[in-house]
Amino acid sequence: MMESAGIRWKNSASFHPMKCLFSVILVIAVVVLSGCAGGSGSYEEPLPRTQYQKVNVMSYFGAESQPGQPPATARGTRYQSGSVSSAAADWSRWPSGTLFRVLATGELYEVDDFTDDVVGTNQILLYKPSVARIPTDATHFVTIEVLRWGSPRTSAAILEKQKSSTSRKILADLKARYPQR
Repeated sequence: MMESAGIRWKNSASFHPMKCLFSVILVIAVVVLSGCAGGSGSYEEPLPRTQYQKVNVMSYFGAESQPGQPPATARGTRYQSGSVSSAAADWSRWPSGTLFRVLATGELYEVDDFTDDVVGTNQILLYKPSVARIPTDATHFVTIEVLRWGSPRTSAAILEKQKSSTSRKILADLKARYPQR
């Protein structure tokens, strides 16, 4: 046995640097892959496509735009606020053009946008001008009535023109959910 700095080592010939290196690589791989496999950890099974759904909602202001350009939704339209307001959702769950009413308030929304925050979730972001916002990033469940389902085909055509990883993820989920596209 060898002794160094108060540590007693068995025979130094039993130390295998390659085994140690392999163990370190294995631990790193497990940590990295477990982080990737779960993504953000917020994936939810899609709700059944029914007329009434209980969904998690949150307000948002819309996407950042280029300086001097009006903000635009993923469909290329301006954000709407009024008799029918804009909403952002995972288009594989609520395709672009889906029109719904929030039963508690009677407000009408049309899905015309998406963000990475909603991918893989049953959350819908409701466009609100800054004065009419739901307070401080509050999320809560509401019942919506779907008045008209959007078109998976139209949604796919819009997504195919986009380059972001978010649009590619939604497009893959959309094609898996609606293969007859």
